[in-house]
Amino acid sequence: MPCPSGQLNIMRWLILLILSIFALPETAGAMDAIGKLRRERPEDLDTATTVTTRYGTLQASYETDFLDVPLNGVHSWRLSLQDKQGQPVSGAYIDLTADMPEHLHGMTTSPLVQETDAPGVYLVRGMNFHMPGYWEVTLDITGAGSRHLLRFNVIVGENLCAPDKDRVDES
Repeated sequence: MPCPSGQLNIMRWLILLILSIFALPETAGAMDAIGKLRRERPEDLDTATTVTTRYGTLQASYETDFLDVPLNGVHSWRLSLQDKQGQPVSGAYIDLTADMPEHLHGMTTSPLVQETDAPGVYLVRGMNFHMPGYWEVTLDITGAGSRHLLRFNVIVGENLCAPDKDRVDES
């Protein structure tokens, strides 16, 4: 006799609950209310400002007006998209999110992405990394042939030095 789909879903849910309690206690404790999993920073983290899809069909790059990505300062990114022939990709819709996988939260702002007059260049306004550490900036791109997901790994504010207490103010 086949199992009704409602009973099957309940059984799946119970198995996941039991696994989360007994088999994966650290993972279960690191899950937030919407199901995100806390992840540590990989040791071999790639923080390149240019990323490419697995099969090289789309490439994205970002740049800012700053040498380092600012900590706790609203700023803009210039985002460039190119196809696998190196041609600019215009007319794409880009949904950008930024999260801290080690802390299970995102930015305090909601960046807006606008296409510029330059082919394949988009302006992202409202970027604000309010905490130092490891951030993941994810681009969900549609309208560029198919849907693409790309991710930048960004380290923010970890190279900042505390003020030198012994330094004499000479002004």
